[in-house]
Amino acid sequence: MKNYYELLEVSEKASQEVIKKAYITLVKKYHPDLQPDGEKKVAEERIKEINEAYEVLSDTAKREKYDRQLQMQRVKNTQSSNNTNTSNRGSVNSNYQTQASRPNKQSKPSTNNSQKRVIHTPRVRNNDDFNNVDMQEDYNNIIKEVYNNAYSNAYNDAYNQAYINNLRNMGYDIQYEKPLMERVKHAFATICGILIFLVICFILWHIPFIKNYLLGIYNDNSIIKAIVDILISIVKSFFGLFS
Repeated sequence: MKNYYELLEVSEKASQEVIKKAYITLVKKYHPDLQPDGEKKVAEERIKEINEAYEVLSDTAKREKYDRQLQMQRVKNTQSSNNTNTSNRGSVNSNYQTQASRPNKQSKPSTNNSQKRVIHTPRVRNNDDFNNVDMQEDYNNIIKEVYNNAYSNAYNDAYNQAYINNLRNMGYDIQYEKPLMERVKHAFATICGILIFLVICFILWHIPFIKNYLLGIYNDNSIIKAIVDILISIVKSFFGLFS
């Protein structure tokens, strides 16, 4: 997959203005009419690639789609590289174990008890484990399906996280929209909290010594009195809309 950003010699965070200036500069630089006779064909191919890259990156929708494809390709390359490294480490460990199995009187037993967590493909049982062939086939199919689903979910999670991180690095603002049911639950919880608070205030107001204490604070403190008067006027105006 071509890297259009490298073709235009710009950063992946470059603005449309920077991309346009880079495109104009490269077109002038590699224009076939300005090249020697032996390099005209190479310049024509380079101009085609530059035009192709600018056509995609100059369009916002095409650029977002290309960024997703580019990120997907990077994730696949990373996964392929990790699989290759894992295979190489397995080969080295196998050779190491073969050599370590030979007794060495001069070496001391290792005291390192650390263990690495490794995901293995589940063992498929042999015919000896089951008397019924159909039961064995069902068991093997279930084991394979569970393993494939777990692998697919892990891969999708890793890809999504890598894609989101790449968009953030490119300057995009990632926002998550809550599901409708979750928003309804939060609104319901807020309303219930307000109602419970009002009920508690109503009960406390009808307790004589608490009521007298609050009235004393209200009459003695001018700031609190002003704030309470404003709140009372707002509540009265609100209920006045429905009367």
